[in-house]
Amino acid sequence: METLGKFGLDPILFAAQVVNFLIIAWIINRFLIRPLMANMKARREKIAQGLEDAEKARAALEDAAKERDKVLQEASAEAFRLLQNARDEADRLRSAALERAGADAERLIEEARGIMALERQDMEKAVQSLSLELSGKILESVVEGLFSDEEKRRIVARGIERIGRMGR
Repeated sequence: METLGKFGLDPILFAAQVVNFLIIAWIINRFLIRPLMANMKARREKIAQGLEDAEKARAALEDAAKERDKVLQEASAEAFRLLQNARDEADRLRSAALERAGADAERLIEEARGIMALERQDMEKAVQSLSLELSGKILESVVEGLFSDEEKRRIVARGIERIGRMGR
């Protein structure tokens, strides 16, 4: 120990310094390094969890994009089908309307023909009546001075009767 004293080393002081160093090292380890390491471990776990969540979110985003594309394709196909159905229905309705219009036109033409035939018959009767009346007046004026009133009346009646038979 004397040798240690020559070098300026006091063994009791050295032992006290070693004990103090160990106590400070224990205190630093206990209250500083362990909590710091625990915080760093927790932070590493949070970062790893965040990376894992980000990967899950990226995968979910890709799945959502695929699902969106699928829904858009289905919606497009459905829209095309609905549009085609609407066109087919419009064609069917247009054809039905044209058929109804054609049938209505035929019916109107037939009604007009019937009305024209009736009007023609009425006209023919009116013309016939008018021609009989006119023929009677002409016949009266022709026989005016030639015959007596009774003969004139009989001749005119017989002439009108014959003209009436010819018109039928």
